[in-house]
Amino acid sequence: MKKLIRNLLSGYLLILLILLIELAVFVYIEFFLDDTLTKFLNEEEMDISIKAIISLSYISLRIFAFVVEVIIFFKIINKQEDPEFKIPWIVGMLLLPFFFAVLFMIFGNHGLKKKDRKILDETIQAYKKNTPEANDESIFEGSIGAFNYLSNVTRLAPHTNNRVTYYKCGSEFFPELYKCLEEAKEFIFMEFFIVHDGEVWSTISDILKRKAQEGVKVIFLYDDMGCSGTISSRTPKILRKFNIECYKFHPFRPILSGVYNNRDHRKIAIVDHKYAFTGGMNLGDEYANIIERFGYWKDTMIKIEGSAINNLIETFLQNYSLCTYKVSDYNRYLTYDYEKFDCSGYVMPFGDGPGGIDDALVGEQNYINILHYSKHEVYISTPYLVPTYELLNALRNTALRGVKVHLILPGIPDKKLVFKVAQSQFKFLLDSGVEIYIYKKGFNHMKTMLADEKLGFVGTINYDFRSLVHHFECGALLYKTECLKDIKADFLEMLKDCEQVPADFELGKWSRRFCNLIKLISPLL
Repeated sequence: MKKLIRNLLSGYLLILLILLIELAVFVYIEFFLDDTLTKFLNEEEMDISIKAIISLSYISLRIFAFVVEVIIFFKIINKQEDPEFKIPWIVGMLLLPFFFAVLFMIFGNHGLKKKDRKILDETIQAYKKNTPEANDESIFEGSIGAFNYLSNVTRLAPHTNNRVTYYKCGSEFFPELYKCLEEAKEFIFMEFFIVHDGEVWSTISDILKRKAQEGVKVIFLYDDMGCSGTISSRTPKILRKFNIECYKFHPFRPILSGVYNNRDHRKIAIVDHKYAFTGGMNLGDEYANIIERFGYWKDTMIKIEGSAINNLIETFLQNYSLCTYKVSDYNRYLTYDYEKFDCSGYVMPFGDGPGGIDDALVGEQNYINILHYSKHEVYISTPYLVPTYELLNALRNTALRGVKVHLILPGIPDKKLVFKVAQSQFKFLLDSGVEIYIYKKGFNHMKTMLADEKLGFVGTINYDFRSLVHHFECGALLYKTECLKDIKADFLEMLKDCEQVPADFELGKWSRRFCNLIKLISPLL
C-alpha cells in the first residue's frame, strides 16, 4: 500500500497510464480503425467530397504504414545480432505488422542512443591515458584470453597487489560499508539499482549527509525505474540540500522510447582511493536480512583495496557523465599512487552496457570465457536462468567436456513466471550432465562464479536477457586471489542448503507448452 501511494504521489502511475494510452491508440488503429471508417463513410448524409478526402487520407496512411513496416522488417533481418533476438520480432511483424513495428521502434534497439554513445566515447578517450598496461601474460596461464577480451572491449586492465575481501551475506557487508563510508576524507561515489526505505538506507543517507557537510564530495546515482515506489521521487532534491550530487539514471518519462529497457543495474561504492565495493547487493533491508523477503536473502559483495579501484572509478564516471551529459576533467580521481598490498593474484573490475559498450555482449562473453577456461569444476549462482542460447550452449558444452558444473538457483524465486521459464531449460542442461541445485533456504540473488578454484567472478550480471543485453552492469574478474578460497567455501556451504534437481526432471505437458509460448518474448523477461 505504501508503495502504491508513493507511486501515485510521484506520478509514476500517471506516466504508465499515458504510455498505455499511447499503445492503446496503436492497437485501435491495428484492429478497429477499418470498421469505424467503413461505418462512418456509409453515412448517407455525409458530403461526398468529405468522404473522398477521408478515404484518400486513410489510403495514404495505410501506404505510409506499409512502407514503414517493410523498412523495419528489413532492419530486423539485417541487424548484426543473434537470430534469437530477431525471431520474436519477425513473428510479430508477420502476425501484427503495424503494432509490432511500433513496439520495435520503442523496444527493439537494445544498443545505446547516439547521444549516450558520444558521451561514453568521450569519457573513454578522457580516461584512457590513465589505464595501466597489462602485466606479464605468462602469469595468467590459460586465463589470459578472458582478461585480454575484457581489456580489448572495455579499455581497462587487470591489476595485481590488490587486497580483495569477500562478503557472503548482507550482515557481513553492510557494517563494513558503514565503517568505510565513515572514513571518507575526499570523495564518496555510489551507484545502485535499488534503494529502499528502511534501516540500511537511513544509516547510509545519514552518513552521506554528514560527510557532505564536512566537505567530502558525494555523488549518488540510482536507477529511476529500479527505485519506483521504494524511495521518494524527491530524493535528489532532498539530498542536494546537503551538498550531495544525486541523479536519477534514465528518468522515466511518458515518451515512446527504448530507454526504459536500459536500466542502471550496477552496484558500486567507492570511498576515496582506499575502498571500492561491487557485487549483487542493493541498498535495502532485505539484502541485510533485517526483513524477510522470499526467505533468507543470499547475496555477495567484494571490497577492493589497491589500484584496481581505478577501474571502478572509470566505470562510475561513465554513468555519471550520462546523467550530467558532460565530460569534465576527472583525471584527479584517476591519478593516484595506490598502496601495493602483499597479495597474490589479479583483479579486473569492468563495466558493461546496453548491447555492449563496443557492440559486444561483454557480460555474456565473460561468462563464456570462464566456462572455456574450466577444466575440472565450475560453481555458478544466479537468481534467473533465461540466458542467450550461446551462454546456455556454453554451459552444456562445458559439462560435455567432462567439467563438473554446479548451477544453483533460488528455492523461493521472486518472479515465478521467470523461474518457470528457467525450469524449461533444465532438461537441456541435465541431459549434458550439468548438476542443478535449488537453494531451499530462500532466494539466492548472488551473481557469482568460480572455475577450478582459480578464476572467479563477482558482480551484478544475471543469466538473463535483461542483464546480458539491456542493462548497465559491472563486476570483477578474479584470478588466483586469496578470496577465491572464501568463495569456494561459500559455495560448499550453500550446497548443504540445496536440493539437487533429479536427472530425469521434466516439466508437465501444459507447462512445457506454456513456456514454449513465453520463450517468444524471453528477450524481454
